[in-house]
Amino acid sequence: MTQRHISRRRFLQVSAFATAGAVLAACGAGDAPAAEAPAAEEPAAADSGDAMPASQYNEAPMLAEMVANGEIPPVDERLPPNPMVIEPLDEVGQYGGTWRRIGVGPGDAGIFRYRLMYPQLVRYNSDGSDMGPNLAESWEVSDDGTTYTFHLREGVRWSDGTPHSSEDFMFWYEDVLGDEDLAPSFPVWLTVGGEPVVMDAPDDLTIRFTFPGAHGIFMNLMAGANGASMTWYPKHYLTQFHRNYADEEELNAQAQENEFEFWHQYFNNRLTPRLNTDVPVLFAWRFTKITPEVPVVLERNPYYWKVDTAGNQLPYIDRVSTDIVEDSEVLNLRAVAGDIDMQHRHILMENFSLFKENEEVGNYEILLWKYGETSDAVLSFNLCHPDPVMHEIFNDKRFRFAMSHAMNRDEVIEAVYLGLGEPGQPSPLSTSPFYDESQAKGALEYNPDLANSLLDEMGLGEMNADGVRLKSDGEPLSIIFNYAPVFGSWRSIGELMQKYMADVGVQLTLKEEARPLWSQRVQASEHDMTVWTGSAEFNPLIDPRHFMPFSQGSSHHAACHALWYNSGGVNGVEPTGDLRTTIDLYEAIKATPDVDEHKRLFQQILDLNKENLWTFSMAVGLPAPVVVSKNMGNVPREGVSSWHLQTPGSTVPEQYYLKS
Repeated sequence: MTQRHISRRRFLQVSAFATAGAVLAACGAGDAPAAEAPAAEEPAAADSGDAMPASQYNEAPMLAEMVANGEIPPVDERLPPNPMVIEPLDEVGQYGGTWRRIGVGPGDAGIFRYRLMYPQLVRYNSDGSDMGPNLAESWEVSDDGTTYTFHLREGVRWSDGTPHSSEDFMFWYEDVLGDEDLAPSFPVWLTVGGEPVVMDAPDDLTIRFTFPGAHGIFMNLMAGANGASMTWYPKHYLTQFHRNYADEEELNAQAQENEFEFWHQYFNNRLTPRLNTDVPVLFAWRFTKITPEVPVVLERNPYYWKVDTAGNQLPYIDRVSTDIVEDSEVLNLRAVAGDIDMQHRHILMENFSLFKENEEVGNYEILLWKYGETSDAVLSFNLCHPDPVMHEIFNDKRFRFAMSHAMNRDEVIEAVYLGLGEPGQPSPLSTSPFYDESQAKGALEYNPDLANSLLDEMGLGEMNADGVRLKSDGEPLSIIFNYAPVFGSWRSIGELMQKYMADVGVQLTLKEEARPLWSQRVQASEHDMTVWTGSAEFNPLIDPRHFMPFSQGSSHHAACHALWYNSGGVNGVEPTGDLRTTIDLYEAIKATPDVDEHKRLFQQILDLNKENLWTFSMAVGLPAPVVVSKNMGNVPREGVSSWHLQTPGSTVPEQYYLKS
């Protein structure tokens, strides 16, 4: 399948011919709209001052005070006619309090617009087995799988009180995706056969996506992380920063006054809640204190469009506070001390015993959720390496197989994962219909003799006095392992890998660096070897980053090829051979709604991964540790941790509450 660049002209041409309608059939996955909200039960007593007319709903005391002061309208006027009704997990909660969290950088606050908020049109349930309504009350899919129509929830408002409508989505489509500075290339997930989706808005509460052919996994992508960003664009606020609505020279001047070179850079800054507290949002909480101030603070959104079964406007919790510390080691020590109310991010499995020993002192529980990813440590060598000698070594599959066989996974599991999990390669989860045991368990044997034999066969048999193999240029085979100390126990794994690789004549140097620097390095393909977590292996069609060159930011083994794929061939390096075949197979998967065909085609991708071992891992089947204060209610004891489930977003954090 030929990948074609979607030019700006082509995008505008296609957009101009949006179809006026389509014959639609109800989609089986589309849950019925939320039931009509019940009349409110009285919450805990709170003196709201002067008597007010009886309300259908209850609100937080801090909002009642704002109503009394004339700062915001009454709750009945702020909520939609048919708000989304959330059934609390254990019980109706109580209002108030601050949810304490800790991060290792500003990005840990910025990620809230995905992780905590889950603003998508549709959303997965807590384990990813089904999806239901959210910002959209209902949806339909045409019989041929080309047209998806979403019906928005009437009466939803942005956090500044402005009505939300289909115009906001059209602003994102026409003025953001349609602007070459804001979107240099069209998102691949919104294309079929290299051609972009056409989006239109039949009315204020309806948006329609029409593809040139069937898009078989569109709903899966909409419910995951991909579907979030289209809900971030309040047209009424952002037009003042956009060249389609204001003079470009004046915008550039304004940008430069704020230390940006061009208008589009300032536009993106104004769009980002953790950088701009003025931007309206649809989230349960909105940013009120941002970096460089610490802690970062979010406060409840007075116009949030969900209520509980007793008619109480959500969220229950008033504020979310995130302190920023230097690294995950400090974060975990703070968690042990009881400084976190609920968090899974950066909580490391290697500290599980320490957490258990201090549960009573820290007044928390350490829970073990299921890990929705294949592993917390997917390792890869840079197939795009700029040095020709290293490029040749890393692209020789004998080297990758040698390194996998050099690893003593049983020792890693005992030392790092406390005996939990089992040896395994990056693969769909064993519970997934895409699971292939032969691929998941390939090249796992600890066999240094085989590793040495493969390296000798490559012509790397000569060693220096230190026992390090020599490359074809006469230099020692020395590899730098770049990693950011954020999610997994990567330092501990790296130290063990140093020993295993030295045993077969390969020198490994660990280089720990801050996440922004690390990210910049790997996206530019300036690294040797790195590590990251798995992603969405409960359904690998959503994010096959480790199985193909899928994303420049996350397919670390092939970032230059992923850039080529995502830019429509304009930038990056076109892959060849089996790597290119994986892209063609994935495009074929997107182009059919046939689930059996999805399995057949993805099996071919797995076969190529088994044959090439582009990435490898130590252990699979690992639990995900979660720290939960005994003061925090309505947090599930069992859950699934996954980026594309927006964890903890899929567990509905707006219904968490603080008991005191």
